[in-house]
Amino acid sequence: MRHWVFGFGLATLLIANAYADGYLWLSAAGSAPASVYRYNLRTGRVDRVVHPGAWGFVQSGDYNLLAYDGDALYIGMENDRTLLKVNPYTGAFRSAFGYNMCNCFYGHHLMKDGAFYEGELWRAAPARAEGSPGILFVSSASGEPTNAFYAMNQPDLQPIGLEAVGDALVLTTEQGIYRVQLTDEPLVFEALPYTLSGVPAGHTLGGLAYDAERGVLYLASAHNGSTTLWRLTLNHEAQTAVAEPVDSLTLKGYPTGRRPTAMGFVPARAGDANDDGCVDDADLLQVLFQFGSSDLASDLNRDGVVDDADLLLVLFQFGNGC
Repeated sequence: MRHWVFGFGLATLLIANAYADGYLWLSAAGSAPASVYRYNLRTGRVDRVVHPGAWGFVQSGDYNLLAYDGDALYIGMENDRTLLKVNPYTGAFRSAFGYNMCNCFYGHHLMKDGAFYEGELWRAAPARAEGSPGILFVSSASGEPTNAFYAMNQPDLQPIGLEAVGDALVLTTEQGIYRVQLTDEPLVFEALPYTLSGVPAGHTLGGLAYDAERGVLYLASAHNGSTTLWRLTLNHEAQTAVAEPVDSLTLKGYPTGRRPTAMGFVPARAGDANDDGCVDDADLLQVLFQFGSSDLASDLNRDGVVDDADLLLVLFQFGNGC
C-alpha cells in the first residue's frame, strides 16, 4: 500500500509550513508508566512532558486518546476506563472521571487514539486477539457510552489512529489509512482503504491530528526506534493520501523506542509567547527581552524578527485565556 521514497533523509524533514502554529500532543506507547509529549509547531521542539502516572491513577503503558474539545485535552489509558481532563496548553491536571462501562472490556480490546466527531467522543479500540474485530467506541464527553461499531466484515482491520477531518472520520491501522463508512447494518462499520504514498516501507503508522483552521492533517509513524511527523493530503475521490515529512520527532525531544499511537492538535493562542495558554506579563517580558532577535518562540507573526508587530500582538491580546 505504501511506496518507497528514494533518497529519504534528514534534509527532507525541513519542509514544514513556515506558518504552522499550535501544539501536537503525542502518546508514547511502551513500558508503564508511559508519558505524554507536547511538540510545539512554532518552535519545532518537544517542549513539555506530562506524566499521568504520577497522579495516582492506574498505570498504563500507553496514555493516549488526546482529543481536544475546545476547552480541555482528554487523556485516556489503553487498559482502563479512566479518563483525564488536562489543561490543553500545559498538561496540568484538571479532573478525572471514567467510562460508564465494565472494566472487563479491556480483557479483549485496547483503547488508543480518539477524536470528537459530531459532538461525541470516538475512540479506536483494536482487538487483543488475532481475528477478533476492531471497534470504534462512542461515548458522550462525560464518558456515557452511546454506541459501538465493529469491523465485522474486515476482521484484520485494527484501528489505531482516529481523527475527524471535516465531515469525514479517518483512521489508521499499523500499515494503512482508511475512511470510515457507517453502514445501514447496526453496530457495523466499514473502512475504505486509501493508497498512502510518501511514507517509506517499514514504518508503523500511529496517531492522527487535524488543524481545522489551516486544513492540515498530521500523521505520526515509528521506524527502528525513531518517530517521524508527516503532513497528509487526502483525496477522497481518488482514495489517496500523500505524506510529506515535517520533522524527525526523535531528534526534537521525543523518546527513542516509543510508539506515537495517539496524537491531538491544540491551536495556539494569539500573543502567547511562552505557550501556557495565557497572554500576560510573562509574554510581554519575553518579547521585550528578545526584541530585535529571531527567537522562534517570540516571533509571533513568523516574519523572521521579533519587533513592534510581535509586541503589539501581545498587547492587543493581553489577558486572553487568563
